[in-house]
Amino acid sequence: MLQKNFKSVIKFYFLNKMLVLFNILSSLYKFFYRRVTILISCGLLYSALWCSYFYFNATLQDAEGEDIPVHEAIHHFFRSPWWTDLKKSLSDTWTFLKTNGWLETWKLIIELSDPSGEQNAYKVLGLSHHANQTEINSSCRLLSVKWHPDKVKDPREKLTAQEKFYEVQEACEILSKNKARRSRRNKKSDS
Repeated sequence: MLQKNFKSVIKFYFLNKMLVLFNILSSLYKFFYRRVTILISCGLLYSALWCSYFYFNATLQDAEGEDIPVHEAIHHFFRSPWWTDLKKSLSDTWTFLKTNGWLETWKLIIELSDPSGEQNAYKVLGLSHHANQTEINSSCRLLSVKWHPDKVKDPREKLTAQEKFYEVQEACEILSKNKARRSRRNKKSDS
């Protein structure tokens, strides 16, 4: 009988020690997970602040030396032909990298990502990249009249026409801004 009680006391003693150890370890794990969660959250917040700073304040320089804000460059990048034809573009870029090196490849990527939106603007207007200013102006007028939202009566088609109209207006604005930039640069080089 004494032996059974002694075994019970020893079992109880070790069980109690194990539970205390388990409670200590579980509280340490809870503290560890909480600390890691807080550190990750703070790190994400810090990264988000830096990303937003660069998104709104940083600029990229295109091949002609013009500074383009990053938020505009990102917007134009997702509309660029390079992004839309990604698979072919990646293989072409890899081939170019092997033959010309990193610096020239970086310049090519900046050029192909269309930071100014000029390539997409030509695509929207249905023009080639070698179109002159009179072709650009006539295409802008023609497409603006064609997609003007006041010409459409159906509400669904009116929304589509309005989106197309805004897209055409944006493309015309981009190309006219680039024309003014080119003419300023030509005047500087003449003098």
